[in-house]
Amino acid sequence: MLLFIQVLVCFILVIMAGIKLSQSADILAEKTGLGRTWIGTILLAGVTSLPELATGISAIVIFNSPDLAVGGILGSCLFNLLILALLDILTGPEPLLKQAQISHGLAASLGCVMLGVAAAGMLLAKTDVNLTVGWVGIPSLLLILLYFVSARTIAQFESRRRAAVLEEEVEMFQYEHVTTQQAYRQFCLHSVAIVILGVWLAFLGDQIAEVTGLGKSFIGAILLATATSLPEIVASVAAVRLNAVDLAVSNLFGSNLFNLTILGIYDLVYLPGSLWLSISQIHIFTDVVAMVMTSVAIAGLIYHAVSRSRMYITWDGLTIIALYIGGMYVIYRNLL
Repeated sequence: MLLFIQVLVCFILVIMAGIKLSQSADILAEKTGLGRTWIGTILLAGVTSLPELATGISAIVIFNSPDLAVGGILGSCLFNLLILALLDILTGPEPLLKQAQISHGLAASLGCVMLGVAAAGMLLAKTDVNLTVGWVGIPSLLLILLYFVSARTIAQFESRRRAAVLEEEVEMFQYEHVTTQQAYRQFCLHSVAIVILGVWLAFLGDQIAEVTGLGKSFIGAILLATATSLPEIVASVAAVRLNAVDLAVSNLFGSNLFNLTILGIYDLVYLPGSLWLSISQIHIFTDVVAMVMTSVAIAGLIYHAVSRSRMYITWDGLTIIALYIGGMYVIYRNLL
């Protein structure tokens, strides 16, 4: 009973911290001039993905379970895209991706590139091709490099886009009463809170899975993945409620970029050898499903930029949900 009370308290605190984090990220986007897309893709996404990093490193270093850690990361990528489809329902008659900047396609496309590198790493690990430097796989180094390249590319693109927009219209400021120093301080404070609470929630979710006997089951894995993804859910919903759709969308695409970078970090801390040689082939399927779901999201982003759709859920949202359910079913059948 005490365990479930702790979970309830943690849930409430995560929701409170997530709302404040989204608001402070929105303020920071205005004060720094970097824009919601870059702040959401890099800063907000990085913070909300840190619980996955912490729990995954624990799974590798303490429990020597790289397969569980990689499954959690790729499962989180699928779940983030599912959140995108669910937010589409919450935003009402106008499609979510119609309200978002088409420039989010850049982050999503870079995510597809990183998913491709991860899939290639898993496929080539089963061949005679040597793709390691010491104990670290070359695909891991590429993923880490690609993340920094992506961050720089998105920053440059957003800088040019914002400059072009400001030539045509005056930028509206909402947070003139908040100083830049206050914005940084609030964001850092709420970031620390969401990371601590996210790790605590993942720990409690793991305890519940063990207590209920679901620890080693498919349902247990889903429970843990949902627990570590709660910060992304709360931050994205809060951003939509703030009418900061770009912050919500960029947070989800950015979380996938950061998640794939985490795979490279996992390989660095997995000292027995290359991570890619120690994981199940089913992860290739999960990776491919994530690539397809991301591609559908990119298509929806481009299509809705010129569409007049007034449906409460779009074709791309329905497709993403169907792909998630179908992918989970195939993975579940494989684990039987």
